[in-house]
Amino acid sequence: MRRKKVAILLLTAIVLAGGVIGIAGCGTTETQQEETEAADQKVAEVCTVTFYDADGTTVLNTVEVENGGLVEEYVPEKDGYTFAGWYATPQMSHKFDFTQAITGDTELFAGFVSYVEDTRSYSIVGSGTSPVLLESNWGKTIGEAQTMTKEDVDGENVYTITLDLEEGDEFQFAIDSSWNDQRGYGYLDTISLDGTDYFQNSGSLGEASTKRSNIKCAVAGNYTFTLTTYPGEDEYETDNANYSEKNKEAFNINPYDVITWTYNGESISSGEEKQVNYYIKGAEITGWEDVYSDETKFVEKDGIYTLTVDLTEGDEFMFTSMVTVGENSSVGTEYIRYTNIAEDDTESLGCVTGTESANLVAKQAGSYTFTYDPATQILTVSFE
Repeated sequence: MRRKKVAILLLTAIVLAGGVIGIAGCGTTETQQEETEAADQKVAEVCTVTFYDADGTTVLNTVEVENGGLVEEYVPEKDGYTFAGWYATPQMSHKFDFTQAITGDTELFAGFVSYVEDTRSYSIVGSGTSPVLLESNWGKTIGEAQTMTKEDVDGENVYTITLDLEEGDEFQFAIDSSWNDQRGYGYLDTISLDGTDYFQNSGSLGEASTKRSNIKCAVAGNYTFTLTTYPGEDEYETDNANYSEKNKEAFNINPYDVITWTYNGESISSGEEKQVNYYIKGAEITGWEDVYSDETKFVEKDGIYTLTVDLTEGDEFMFTSMVTVGENSSVGTEYIRYTNIAEDDTESLGCVTGTESANLVAKQAGSYTFTYDPATQILTVSFE
């Protein structure tokens, strides 16, 4: 009996000891877990910034930065090249902002350029109501007023031009009237000054990259533009469906070329009276040609424009503008499309439909009357 009691006491002691051991073991696991979580948190507080060469694979440097902190810029060297800055993408689409807080692992890409003399002549091409662009007429005229001045500054090709711009003017820089080697919106280093946007992206005809989009002036004034080029780094958008060796210069781009600008103050030539007229242009009615005649022209009365015209069923069309200042006329930058019809205008929407490119399409053959208010940019349609 006494032996049985001793055995029970011994067994109880072993169980209790095992429980203590188990509790101790559990405590150790929790401590390890806390240490692991603390280590993970410490790792999350540190971000890795990797500096790559222009090839996007060769690592030039790696640094650790505290989460929320700033990474320090440095200048790498490469024989035969000049460092052009650090970029946020391997395509060198835009430079990295070193005032931007680092909140995660970050990759930077070094841009390098070689000096090659640029023998091209660049000009401003576009249209609008300012004298230089009115004369340009979308690049049809390239004279002394449109041609940029070329200089070589510290081993760089620098083109400059100073001119007046009016609100709504649209333009790019190119080497000829065919707009080859375009340098458009995507080349601007900035569009803003003191919190105000001075320029907008106005897009382009057909499929084109942002670099070949039109620059639209949002603030009238006198400007100086500087285009810096690195022809040794020119590339071509060979993946474009319209690319060919014959028209390759229409698809010339450069990741390092840049347009900078200075706002010099109010426009010198502003205040001249201008007249805007609107014309229909379509697949059947004009064969997509610009036809400026009484039959295609809107009639203006008290600031409201109207046009009554016969259309065939299915004819696709739009409306273009013509700007006249003094004795000079030019194709305008304003286009009237399906998107100018108010969404709740059931009567107008019952007369026409729209295409993916926002052109209008006549639902049936007959006489149409179009009314346009430039102040609201609203188009209404009626049908007889």
